[in-house]
Amino acid sequence: MKDLLRIADLAEHDLEYLLDRAEHLKRHPHAAGEPLENETVLLYFAKPSTRTRVSTETAVVRLGGVPLTVGPAELQLGRGETIADTARVIGSYAAAVVIRTFDHDDVARFARSAEVPVINALTDAHHPLQALADLLTLREHFGDPRGHKLAYVGPATNVTHSLMEATALAGVSMAVATPDAYRPDPEVEAMARKLSTGGELLITHDPYEAVRGADAVYTDVWLSMGDPSEEKAARTAALTPYRITADLMKAAAPGAIFLHCLPAHRGEEVTGDVIDGPASQVFPQAANRLPTAQAVLEALLGRTLAGAR
Repeated sequence: MKDLLRIADLAEHDLEYLLDRAEHLKRHPHAAGEPLENETVLLYFAKPSTRTRVSTETAVVRLGGVPLTVGPAELQLGRGETIADTARVIGSYAAAVVIRTFDHDDVARFARSAEVPVINALTDAHHPLQALADLLTLREHFGDPRGHKLAYVGPATNVTHSLMEATALAGVSMAVATPDAYRPDPEVEAMARKLSTGGELLITHDPYEAVRGADAVYTDVWLSMGDPSEEKAARTAALTPYRITADLMKAAAPGAIFLHCLPAHRGEEVTGDVIDGPASQVFPQAANRLPTAQAVLEALLGRTLAGAR
């Protein structure tokens, strides 16, 4: 397996290997040695980033490499050079490429043309690095996450899609509560059901139905930067019943934790008493972005993942 573009690219044992390796690298940050010694990794960010950029750059350094982070204004893509040409050129310089952009197909096209590993650092459709960190967080808190239940409440996003695939592959049940207008992509839902290794997938309108008995409750931001004000108002009105509150958390299983991929907007998708309360694991969750990025880079560079196809 050369690239990681979505969780469905992984075989079940690949997922287990990455979580084992991330767990080990969290305890022993330099145990991988320096497979990137005297090498560069290009990080292309067409969108702003805090956790993904800093964690991935640090992962490259821990593996002995040099991260080169660039944006759209620093490459010739904006002047008409094709993705295929860009990929072939960059692949002749860098040992791996990490891409955060909008259209998922752009990353897939880049990966097809580059001879080096390509990692999706977020597209509009998928966020696999986040889902790996989420599973690591569940594992740290509950031990083997298989048989546990995660509830996602709010609009389906790239994070939701990757979680659906990751929980299915890990044997974790997942319930998604969202209005019809913000349901998950049907293709992703079908893929998650195909990947299932024992967990169940429920899509519902009712946040209390989704959260009932859940071991972890998860949400994401409601609004994107640049949304028109009238769209923001309509979106907020539709999603207000899906806010994570202390009352909603009471429907979860005893000892349930709260997760959020961050950045968070207190008072919108989650109340402050939940995200800042004792059930919140959002900062350990964010910290897990580093060892999982390190594990993915190491595994792809070493070609140790079989892949699902």
